[in-house]
Amino acid sequence: MYDKLTLVNLAQSRMDWVARRQEVLSENIANANTPKYIPQDLKAFDFKDVLNQSVPLVQVKSTNSGHIVPEYHDEQRVVDTKKTFESSPDGNAVVLEEQMAKVGEAKTAYETAAALFQRQFKMLKTALGKGI
Repeated sequence: MYDKLTLVNLAQSRMDWVARRQEVLSENIANANTPKYIPQDLKAFDFKDVLNQSVPLVQVKSTNSGHIVPEYHDEQRVVDTKKTFESSPDGNAVVLEEQMAKVGEAKTAYETAAALFQRQFKMLKTALGKGI
């Protein structure tokens, strides 16, 4: 029911993205000693992309084989880190300090999305007359 609300849907998408990013970053940290390992990260989360790619409530129906039906893409695409600050002699490019900083950013992003959820539901309760 609440997932049809745009703001709730955006916060949910953001939290899903952060959870997936935490998985990718933990894999990077776990492979800090693996030779020739290149760290990965997720494609940056962009609210405009999520709004443009979200599945509309009214689906487009193709009545002719010549019609173009829009495709929806996964915004949680894993990409290799293009620029690493340093790499070890065995070719491992994981910098633990860099990965830990990214984990901290992900934690902050998750807390922000969770606070947005809480405020949205508090606003709904107030609008319904349930008080605070």
